[in-house]
Amino acid sequence: MSQAPVRESFRDVKFRIQSRVIQDLDPKLDLSNQVEVRRQIEEIFGKVIDEEGLALTRAERVRMLEQITDEIIGLGPLEPLLRDESITEVMVNGPRQVYIERSGKLELTNVVFQNDDHVMRIIDRIIAPIGRRVDESSPMVDARLTDGSRVNAIIPPLSLVGPVITIRKFSASPFTTDDLIRFGTAPTDMFEFLRACVEAPFVVHPERRADRHDRRRRRAAAPPGARRDPRVATAEHRRQGRDPDPRARPQLAPNAARPDHRRGVPFR
Repeated sequence: MSQAPVRESFRDVKFRIQSRVIQDLDPKLDLSNQVEVRRQIEEIFGKVIDEEGLALTRAERVRMLEQITDEIIGLGPLEPLLRDESITEVMVNGPRQVYIERSGKLELTNVVFQNDDHVMRIIDRIIAPIGRRVDESSPMVDARLTDGSRVNAIIPPLSLVGPVITIRKFSASPFTTDDLIRFGTAPTDMFEFLRACVEAPFVVHPERRADRHDRRRRRAAAPPGARRDPRVATAEHRRQGRDPDPRARPQLAPNAARPDHRRGVPFR
């Protein structure tokens, strides 16, 4: 008695279709032109699905196309989590365990990667635009996404569970002074003091605290009524969050540290 053929899982079909789409993409295609890239991906995807005669529901077809597109021009399985504004932190503990923080609580998701190499490709895609590298000789790296979210990645031999990624997201709308007072970040008196610091001709050195970047950006943005003539130079261990509107502070000169190096100090 012959056995019924085993139906491929959605994930296996997706990886197989994805390989064909990548193979058929124009190698000269400018990946920065996302409109054209998406058009070609959708066209090739439809052709491959028809050629293989896959019986997919409309919802499965849309979901598969979205996931393949995220793999080619985005950050793969992390893209839906990054698009969700209710999520404030994403934590990848190896390829099979991805947590998120929502409303201050940790949740285990059903997001998984194919293997360690898959996670490494996403890390490389994050750090490539800023000229950083991560390998066995330098297994930890800090970076930032284009929206200002800060990223930390650790790989073996430091990590014992495979490549690890932590992404701390920032609000799409930067917090105002009133927001920080309402959250209890600092009292009104402190912001009055910071206003005076912005107007005074001396440098303020921020402490190494978890919220130092928020305070620095409040100074850089200059509270309403503060004098805007002086040039303001800021320095951070690494770039974090969204930069103030350059039209509101055209003379702002933000600076970031270089990675630590045995032959010199990180700040120049």
